[in-house]
Amino acid sequence: MAEMTMIPFVYGEGSEKVLEIAKSHPLASHLNFVSYDAFVSDPKQFVHNQKVIVCASIDQIKTLMARGSEASCEYALSIVAQPTQVALRESFHLSRNIEESITQALESEIRELDMLFCDDQLVLYSVQIGDTPPLGYLIESFEKKPLGERIRSFFDIFKKFRELKRTKLTIKTAKDQEITTVASGVVIVEHDNRTFASKIVSDLRINDSKLSALIISPPSIMGYLGFLSKTMLFGTKEKRLPDHVGVIESQSLEIDAQPPLEVKIDAKAVSQTPVTLRVKPKAIKMALPQSFWEMEGTRSDKESVKLGSLPISKDSVDYQQKELPLFTHASEEQYQSLFVSLREEAKPSSTFLTLIFLSTLLATVGLYLNSSSVIIGAMLLAPLMQPIVSFSMGVLRRNQSIFLESLKTIAIGVGIALFSAAIFSLIMPYDVLTNEMQGRLKPSILDLFVALISGAAAAYAKNNEKISGSLVGVSIAVALVPPIAVAGIGLGWGEWGIFYHAFLLFLTNFAGIVFAASLLFLAQGFSPIGTAKRGLALSLMMAFAVSIPLYFSFLSIKEDAQIKSTLLDSTFRIEGLELKIRDVQTRHIDNHLAIDCEVLTPRVLDDEAVYLLKREIERKIGQKIKLEALWRVVR
Repeated sequence: MAEMTMIPFVYGEGSEKVLEIAKSHPLASHLNFVSYDAFVSDPKQFVHNQKVIVCASIDQIKTLMARGSEASCEYALSIVAQPTQVALRESFHLSRNIEESITQALESEIRELDMLFCDDQLVLYSVQIGDTPPLGYLIESFEKKPLGERIRSFFDIFKKFRELKRTKLTIKTAKDQEITTVASGVVIVEHDNRTFASKIVSDLRINDSKLSALIISPPSIMGYLGFLSKTMLFGTKEKRLPDHVGVIESQSLEIDAQPPLEVKIDAKAVSQTPVTLRVKPKAIKMALPQSFWEMEGTRSDKESVKLGSLPISKDSVDYQQKELPLFTHASEEQYQSLFVSLREEAKPSSTFLTLIFLSTLLATVGLYLNSSSVIIGAMLLAPLMQPIVSFSMGVLRRNQSIFLESLKTIAIGVGIALFSAAIFSLIMPYDVLTNEMQGRLKPSILDLFVALISGAAAAYAKNNEKISGSLVGVSIAVALVPPIAVAGIGLGWGEWGIFYHAFLLFLTNFAGIVFAASLLFLAQGFSPIGTAKRGLALSLMMAFAVSIPLYFSFLSIKEDAQIKSTLLDSTFRIEGLELKIRDVQTRHIDNHLAIDCEVLTPRVLDDEAVYLLKREIERKIGQKIKLEALWRVVR
């Protein structure tokens, strides 16, 4: 190990633990332990071979770096980070192990390093102007946390978003390019400091004579959250810059803001805008680990300005100087494209009328045949989802023409479906309630959840051409036409109970789709919240109105499930005979519970034994029943 005789080891604030380990280090005989104050008072008396090792506070380290760059007292600085100085350690690739870090400091090669300055103040990691939560977080420290802690940190950050504002910025580069935009903040780094900011800027290099400025101009709180969740929670690296992020690479920048923004250097508030940032090539000699020097790039005076979709026109800059909205506003192109489509689909065209008639007939035949495949075919054919999605937008934006046109189309479609199913049921020579029909007669709160999810999926697919084909899957999931067909069959048979329960399922689907689709359109920025409040309230009232009978229906389903569980495979002793109950089914007829089951018996029962069995079942489940049993004699 060459020229290691008496290398100064300068210890300053907070270095007690490191100093204790350093004094017992195997190479401690080559170290001259000097207090920070003594070294600063006269560096020349301690510097013999250009290398100085320091363990001190960040401000003290910066002071020594500045002194080391002076021609009158030139030396190379090597750093040993304290356990609490995680950002310093990560930024310069220093070892976590103190003994290993001391060895690195003694053995590291001395090389010249570019340094970033902000108004002549030296910068170690980054400069933050305004608010950019949480791009200063260290990637490794964050990603080592359990997912639960990461999620909690994420929501702590979310609380800060309510205070975010976009401010007018004027940025001038070294090549005199001038950019005017709005942003919540800017992060400036000179090299990869292992933070989320440096992760977003690709291929950061040392000694390339350039700084990188990351300009954050989130369109909304939800848009920013989506970007951060991919970056922070799941570690996804974007292949391209997000639309609301810009990057400028230049040797220097002049940044001004109206109103002025706070400026932090290495997480410490120091001033306000305007500020000047510049990179000084080969500003200082440093002795750092080899892994740090591997980031070295090629010197270049070329500038790079990538602004993505940042607002740069005067109108957009003036308009967006305000607090962030909760949801992103849709672009004019998105708005026009979607509304042209929704207006067209809101109309009762001949294609719509033909398809609703054919899909209802197909669903009705499938219900009579008890064929799920035929019913699925009818779901694929049914066009009702389109005017319902249009109706959702009409409700959200209180657009009277779309609202009334789509409502008229839905009413005509439902009327045709009810009428055609009723006529078909009158023509059929028999009226058998199949399992597929019965499956549409027990709507519950769970069906509302299906409708809500389907409505959100339909609105999302409608605004995304790449996945517009997914509407077919949504139509199958929510099944709009089959319950209307069952309701029509109920009308044809004169069974108002069948009509009520089946049509309630349709209304459940309708209300759930309208509310969820309206909410998703709002989240996608197709309506200001002020305009949407009344429409959302209306759709919420619809969903709430249908949820009341659905809740009681759910309780009934839950009770029936408990009865089945209680009776299934249960054994009763009647007149000395052991009777076993199997294959239990429940029905509700005229507000009475009917139980269909199979009874295994050693011999045929007389009427008295059947009556006693019925009484025992009623006692066990705690309510009156009608018993319909299939007797199976087992000898």
